[in-house]
Amino acid sequence: MTTPQERTTTRDLVGRLEAPDLARERSALIVIDLQDLDAASTGEHAERARELGRWDEVECYFTRVAEVVVPNVSRLGAAVRERGLPVIYLRCRSLAPDARDNGRRFREFGITVGRDDPGSALLAGLEVAAEDYVLDKTTASPFWSTHLDRLLRQLRIDCLVLTGVVTSGCVESTARDASDLDYRVILVHDACADREPELHHDAIRRLNNNFALVRATDEVLDGLSAASVTERSIDAR
Repeated sequence: MTTPQERTTTRDLVGRLEAPDLARERSALIVIDLQDLDAASTGEHAERARELGRWDEVECYFTRVAEVVVPNVSRLGAAVRERGLPVIYLRCRSLAPDARDNGRRFREFGITVGRDDPGSALLAGLEVAAEDYVLDKTTASPFWSTHLDRLLRQLRIDCLVLTGVVTSGCVESTARDASDLDYRVILVHDACADREPELHHDAIRRLNNNFALVRATDEVLDGLSAASVTERSIDAR
């Protein structure tokens, strides 16, 4: 695995985040905007790219989502559920059929996902379990338009394992807000994607050891596996 870049000069001056101990922290898997609207190759954003003759510019994004992000999110989801911890999906979806409750930014960007809009459907291939949570948001960060913070505190969650799309947009906004709310954040770089690879890498560099610790899926799975072994050992005493 290539070690994610960080702003080393700044970090040397002001320090680095402490690594979460997944054997101690109560973690939740957070999945941002993996829905048909913006992440399916047959969704509205993909069709718009084709109509504008820009498909070649974004095809790699949709391929990465389907072939890398969704499988890794599914692996993480299985490991989190095995520990009895929550998987929480966030998606763009309004309360009103005409999306009148959308935030200004979403309206100006044309992200109008009404209550009954098929674009709100989570991606096929995501293994959504009956016990998972699905929250609808109308802002980039779900902390502003859902009860995510209250839900996490009721579930006694300390650490967020953050995944989804797009890295430089809603994922980054969520990471920043979560960190300021005192959650530890692990950003899983190979379970995220952006429409341009440069935007993904730039966001990773900004966030790493700043608002989040950037890790690969396999590293997080190793931590969750070690935590499960620790818990079973404690239970057996």
